[in-house]
Amino acid sequence: MRRTRSTAALVAAAVVAGGMALSSPAYADPTPAGTFRQLVGVGSDTTQDVLNALAGDTVNGKSYATTAVKSAAGAGVASYDAIEPGTGSTASNIQTRSGGPSFLRPNGSGKGRLALTDSLTGDKFPNADGVAIKGQVDFARSSSGPTVSGTALTYVPFARDALGVAVRGSGLEGLTKDQLHDIYSTANPTVNGVAVHPKIPQTDSGTRKFFLAAIGLDNSTINKDIPVVQENQGNAALTEDGDIVPFSVGSWIAQNNGTAPDYSKDAAAAGAHLATVQLPGDTGATSPVTTVNGKLAPVSGYYENSTFGRDVYNVVPTRAIDPTSIFFDKDLYDVFVTSGAHGAALATDDSEKVIADFGFLNEPYNGSVNLARHAKQGGLESSTVDTATPAAPALKATPGDKSVKLSWTAPAATALPLTDYRVTLTGSDGAVVAAKDLPASTTSYSFTGLAIGNYTATVTGNNLNGAGAAATWTGTVKYKSTTAATVATTPYGKVPKVAVTVTDSHGVVPTGKVTVKEGATVLGTGTLDGSGKVTVALSNHLKVATHTLTVSYPGTSKLYSSSATASLKVTKATPSVSTGAPTSVSHTAHAKVTVKVTATGTTPGGTVRIYEGTRVIATGTLSRGTVTITLPTLSRGTHTLHAYYAGSSTVSAKTGANFTIKST
Repeated sequence: MRRTRSTAALVAAAVVAGGMALSSPAYADPTPAGTFRQLVGVGSDTTQDVLNALAGDTVNGKSYATTAVKSAAGAGVASYDAIEPGTGSTASNIQTRSGGPSFLRPNGSGKGRLALTDSLTGDKFPNADGVAIKGQVDFARSSSGPTVSGTALTYVPFARDALGVAVRGSGLEGLTKDQLHDIYSTANPTVNGVAVHPKIPQTDSGTRKFFLAAIGLDNSTINKDIPVVQENQGNAALTEDGDIVPFSVGSWIAQNNGTAPDYSKDAAAAGAHLATVQLPGDTGATSPVTTVNGKLAPVSGYYENSTFGRDVYNVVPTRAIDPTSIFFDKDLYDVFVTSGAHGAALATDDSEKVIADFGFLNEPYNGSVNLARHAKQGGLESSTVDTATPAAPALKATPGDKSVKLSWTAPAATALPLTDYRVTLTGSDGAVVAAKDLPASTTSYSFTGLAIGNYTATVTGNNLNGAGAAATWTGTVKYKSTTAATVATTPYGKVPKVAVTVTDSHGVVPTGKVTVKEGATVLGTGTLDGSGKVTVALSNHLKVATHTLTVSYPGTSKLYSSSATASLKVTKATPSVSTGAPTSVSHTAHAKVTVKVTATGTTPGGTVRIYEGTRVIATGTLSRGTVTITLPTLSRGTHTLHAYYAGSSTVSAKTGANFTIKST
């Protein structure tokens, strides 16, 4: 990476040039007093002035109304300073909504992110003794990245800044990372025989956090006796030779060029300036600033350095910039997010000119929410927030015709209430086919119009911490098939025939076998013809009864299985009774009558009676459908007789035709 070098003389010239432009006009929060806008931001000192300008307010006597950023629907930005305008008080209150509560002004990146968190959760800000501020803040200005892991908040890069060290006096040029580490970790540090008096911004400052991390320290390893000063205010921090304090290079440039309200004029007049720094891996010193046409300007090589260069962010709720979420805020998205063909209002040419005027570098990734392109995600920033996310719901999936219906029961409650469900369907290649965000009151959803194939569906219950554990279903989506079956009442002994038709509404001809069962017993199978039909013949010896049949089609790679029921009534067979007897017989002899009973598909058995009128005169038992019965002697005369078959469990009773025997 190319780096621009600068000598101490160049730095001194830059300070002089910057000092000539210093001024101290009045400035304010959104003006005029009582102005309320839709998108409320609080937090970092470093970016407050440029956000005020982008919001269209007057900054350091200049109105930026003509370049105010707004959403497509006209929603504007309200940016509230970290300290009270005019007084510098860190204990003043702000009111961000008409009729809303008045609450302590968030001072610095950390407090801004905490206020955004409490605005989401409804907790009191800045602590339990504060004020509930639900819905009062929409974004936080932050000059550092996340301090809490999670996905609730997205850090959208807004511009590129750098961290320099502002010093007063000489002898503190070309400091290395190791020297800065020692200055801020030891008591009474000296450099090249010069006594150094380090200062550090307030605890919740993003500049403090970033600087300490850059030099290998944190709040637990820094020298606890170092005085704390308000971020980016040189007058208060640089009061004597040997003073040193981390300082936003962008803020130093904007103040010294007269673009931003001045907090460093007196210090700069007394010799305060941004020192050169030996960047890691370099052998010489690099100045963070240069002069262009008498104005301070960034040195890009310093800004792009991975140790001292930094992205600055606008922090927004992740779900609010997700177009698929039920909490999607189109106005917030329009102003802050660049994604695909959608460009952030903060990344227009007019906006980037304002950003550059305030000492920052514009980057091609400004506004990107791609985590591979400088965007970051973090958790809610409150020590009192339970970080648990919901357990997996209990999921049931019912595949349908080109569809799948998901239904579930809610997971156990967490400290933060369930806010929504995210339902996602992916194909066999892992690509997302469809996704839907649903209110917490919803417990089912159907994906329809799907192509045939294998899918995986997941359902997560979500709260403000993010997505919970996923309930998962994997299965196949096919076309619906419909099976219909009919069967006629059938006498015992005849073959029952089940007419089966399998149909589909998508032009796929059903193929394969169908199976007919009674309970678990298979009664018959058949193969569908080219029109999806088959007649299945059953046994002709099903018992006489009403049979409930289940006709099953197993499906194919494109069709679901289906089934139908049919009621088969098997009745008793209708027999035929024939007799063979002599036409005459002696009154002393015993005539023999042969009776034959037949029925289709069965050989009747059972009892046959010979009647004369209504009187039974002889009986016999069928054997193989035939019986010869010996009659008693008959008195002289003509006797009219008939045979009667008494029937069986499978054959109905039947009376034969009359026949006569003459007894002589």
